[in-house]
Amino acid sequence: MSENLELLLHNLRVPTDYARIQHITEDSALVHLDEWKDSAERVLTELELILNQKNLELSLTSQADVIQAAASFDGQDSWVTPIGRTTAQGILRHFDDLPQSQLTQILNHNVKPLFQFNPHPNLNASGRKLPRPAGGPMATHDFYDDQMWKAAPGVVNLVSWCIRHVHRDWYETLWHLVIPPVMALLDDFEAHNKLRGVGIVSEMLREVPSQLLRRTGVDGLIRSSLNTCLTHLNDTEAPQLIEAAVDAYLTLTLLTTEVGSSEQFDQLCALLGEGVIRGIWLYASDRPDVVLASLRALPPLLRTLKIGNARFLKVLITQLLHPLKTNVASPWLDDIQIASLRLLSILIEECAPCIPRWKTTILDAVARCWVTLKDSGKTCPGLNSALRHTCNLLGQCVMMENEYRQLLEMDEKMFEGLVGSEEKSR
Repeated sequence: MSENLELLLHNLRVPTDYARIQHITEDSALVHLDEWKDSAERVLTELELILNQKNLELSLTSQADVIQAAASFDGQDSWVTPIGRTTAQGILRHFDDLPQSQLTQILNHNVKPLFQFNPHPNLNASGRKLPRPAGGPMATHDFYDDQMWKAAPGVVNLVSWCIRHVHRDWYETLWHLVIPPVMALLDDFEAHNKLRGVGIVSEMLREVPSQLLRRTGVDGLIRSSLNTCLTHLNDTEAPQLIEAAVDAYLTLTLLTTEVGSSEQFDQLCALLGEGVIRGIWLYASDRPDVVLASLRALPPLLRTLKIGNARFLKVLITQLLHPLKTNVASPWLDDIQIASLRLLSILIEECAPCIPRWKTTILDAVARCWVTLKDSGKTCPGLNSALRHTCNLLGQCVMMENEYRQLLEMDEKMFEGLVGSEEKSR
């Protein structure tokens, strides 16, 4: 490696202070970081010019170091500028078709050294789940001590880049190098690292063979870690973490279980029942942003469970109708009501045989919400449309002719927009 290239790569090492930037209050330190960020843009441009030279030959080690430097800027982090990100992505395109040997080099020499001093207590050296935590019940505390990888903030982006470039048939060979950093992020105690870990797991699940996950027991480890993500309700990242974790959990379950099997049904029910209903909804009632995130995360899960939602129908309908009947002003209320109505519509479609006994309860809440919306004078097309759509579905699922007629006889002007055309079409 030339001295010039070596110097450029050295200047692109992300300062450790970025790992704790939210806690830095000294103006001089923040100014220094901003100056480094601006200079990194120029250094990346110089690096791209070098790589564009014809007949440039770099060793595997040098290529790995270039990828590590550029990948550090392939994200949405505080040290990344839009120009820097675009330049870094241009550099990385030089290595889009890298061979397995090159990826092995990166994982072995650029990633592994940062994670190897904090081995995951539930993984052995080959990336298999241990029958019991290494080091006993207190091993987790050692796992969190002196986490060297946090001194290199850009390594998370590098791990993500590597996962996106692992071919399906490479996973068997690279498993012992891939899974330790992924699990280190997923099981970190800081929510923002968990969020990155969930994102990387989602990337991995696009290509990783399901048999490998099951054979190594890592599917169970990931599932347990995703469940833990749903308990971080007081963190700033909680809404994003919940949506990402529910999506990854569903993807993992569909990948590692047979369609229609009792195993798949039990895992999906555990996610809905323990993770969301008895977890998020029970303990995060004072966090409307968290509740909203859980509602937005559920449509694919409810669609997958189909008639299986009947197991939770009473608690689901009760929870979803509650925001429709509330009069408490909140900037989150409209969005929560719309998300609740979307889920309610799914339940009406998927659990049609069970809906007749709930039809008056549902109509009462929908009508109350409609009246409140009209009396407030607010313009909310999304909520208006969602209420109307719910009534349409309800009318298609069960006989509502008498109930809709009663509403129109009570106040035709008020309810014409909600059920009027439905009544006339009968």
